[in-house]
Amino acid sequence: MSDNEGLKRYVLTLAAIVLSVLVLYHGKDLILLFVMSGLLAFLLLPLARKVESVGLPRWAGALFATVLMLFVVLGTFFLAGWQLTRFGNDLPALQATFTEKGQALQRLIEERAHISQRDQLQWFNDRVADLASSGGGILVDLFSGTGAVLSAIVPIPIIVFLLLLLKDKFRTFFTQLGRTREGMVLDIMLNVSKLSRKYLRGVLLVILILGTLSSLGFLLLGLKYAVLLGFTIGFLNVIPYVGVLIGSLLPILIALVTKDSMMYAVGALGVCLVTQFLENNFITPKIVGSSVSVNPLASIAALIGFGLLWGVVGMVLAIPITGMFKIVCDSIPSLKPYGYILGEDVDYPDEQQIHLPFINPRKPKRAPSPAPPRD
Repeated sequence: MSDNEGLKRYVLTLAAIVLSVLVLYHGKDLILLFVMSGLLAFLLLPLARKVESVGLPRWAGALFATVLMLFVVLGTFFLAGWQLTRFGNDLPALQATFTEKGQALQRLIEERAHISQRDQLQWFNDRVADLASSGGGILVDLFSGTGAVLSAIVPIPIIVFLLLLLKDKFRTFFTQLGRTREGMVLDIMLNVSKLSRKYLRGVLLVILILGTLSSLGFLLLGLKYAVLLGFTIGFLNVIPYVGVLIGSLLPILIALVTKDSMMYAVGALGVCLVTQFLENNFITPKIVGSSVSVNPLASIAALIGFGLLWGVVGMVLAIPITGMFKIVCDSIPSLKPYGYILGEDVDYPDEQQIHLPFINPRKPKRAPSPAPPRD
């Protein structure tokens, strides 16, 4: 490859990356709408097909799956709203308890460290002001994508219904695209659909199991809002690293405010550690599997990138989108190196599994045939 060709390829690659980022950022409202609708359609596709298999028309299967999705989502929001209403009713009492415990902590610091309460308040206010000035812009950027998603909630069921209704049309479309040098387009899309559905279904099941285990642990400790805290941890677990940290701090804070003994806070921390240990080592590997597993470096890069582009919703969707991109890379031979670098494989694969474009594999030399015997 000449220097001009290498420079040309670099410029084209850089231009493609820049244009992709611009499209993802400026078109986030429309992209998020279809991404979320597509993910839900992937999950509901087997149910719609099962309804059709009993002899009902195609529209009936799509409608039944969409209505069931609406009932599940609305029921989840109802239960969450009921728990949040209880929390809101107790908020004044919690604030008074928090203020009382804060004053007791200030008196303890004044007695032990000889720092007046006025100096403590001044230091605390300065730290809050610094945090607000430095992190305010970041918080605005992170939550900017939330409003876009909320405004797009209404069209999502309609788009999901249409995607399920026209699934055969999409199948014909991918079939008509024919064969590329990477293989049949339809085969690649079916592989992406199958593995993505398995991954998303597994993630939802992990949320349910983790939320149930955490809720039971907090109920045994006698914490208030145990179910709300437990399933908050389950949902925040979708955001790796950051979600786990935030979800673990909430029950500890509630235990400190609502209980008189520090042991309840230690117990809440123990519940979080045990459930995270079970989730990381047994639940997720068993349920989700390793088909679309993404390594920690790729996860952090995806979280930061999609968080900057789409806010909090981008952080939630970062891992599923990266996982589906990995599926595409694993399905296309020329993109397998990118799928490998995104995955969690420990052993480096054989040279025959990845063919780099700048490597010209040599054919093994054949052993020389024995010379014919002389007369």
